Amino acid sequence: MDSERLARYVAGEADAAERAAVERWAAAAPANRRELEAMQALWALSADGPAIPEVDVDAAWAKLSARIGPAERTGRVVPLHRRPAVRWLAAAAVVSALALTVLFRYEQGAQELTTATAYLTTTLHDSSHVVLSPGSHLQARMGDRRRVALRGEAYFEVARDTVRPFIVEAGEVRVTVLGTGFEVIAYDTSRVVLVRVRHGRVRVEADSGRVELLAGEEAGYDRAARRLVRAEVPSSVVWGDRILQFDRASMAQVAERLHTLFGVRIDLRNEALKRCELTASFDNEPIETILQVISDTFGMKVERVAKDHFILDGDGC
Repeated sequence: MDSERLARYVAGEADAAERAAVERWAAAAPANRRELEAMQALWALSADGPAIPEVDVDAAWAKLSARIGPAERTGRVVPLHRRPAVRWLAAAAVVSALALTVLFRYEQGAQELTTATAYLTTTLHDSSHVVLSPGSHLQARMGDRRRVALRGEAYFEVARDTVRPFIVEAGEVRVTVLGTGFEVIAYDTSRVVLVRVRHGRVRVEADSGRVELLAGEEAGYDRAARRLVRAEVPSSVVWGDRILQFDRASMAQVAERLHTLFGVRIDLRNEALKRCELTASFDNEPIETILQVISDTFGMKVERVAKDHFILDGDGC
């Protein structure tokens, strides 16, 4: 929404089409509506300040014209629209300044994200990326410290900032990072709060102590026992909603993980195939690409017998 149209709207000089366009824009998203309301409130407050002086355009031009030599009066003068134009142009200048103020406040303010049945992928105000899992709630505030309160499960790719640490508080557990990819699982109904590190390093703190985690490590906090324990990330794990990581995972584990993630059935025709161990990462790859990589790795053949049914065949390992 351009500033001139918003200026005409808050100044009361927009035509019917412009008013409808601004109101559709405001209704399209809560942030748009809040921004417009804030601009209207600030514009109303500005009416109590010093009035914009009326400008007599004709008198000003006559005064200037008298000072211009005859030889310079050959150009064509296009008359200015008078008071209405001056008024809404002044409004545009004020609204533009107010817009910067409002947007800055939003940038420095809190973000609140909730998702019930689907994954939510978004970018926080500090440029960090987050994938919020179904049934999760997140509040973020980016100030001198970048703070996030989490209930549920989220995967973070944190924008590196050595001056402002990134802190995730999940109930009794506090995770501090400078720049890394990690996951926190902290559902209210779960006995254990889990922190996994994909790359980089994080510090996990709870009332029972603290641990430093590197890539491929995880820590679990047992709420009942009030104990924090370090462990290795499982051989088969999903980061966010579609980043797959396998570390010497058996083909039986791989088939089960793909079934859960993609809703497809994968049969291993030869029992010897179950002994094959896969080490690979897939970042938002379709199931066809994943199976092709597996077949190329182990010399298998992929047969698709239905839209959601595949068979892997080969000599095995």
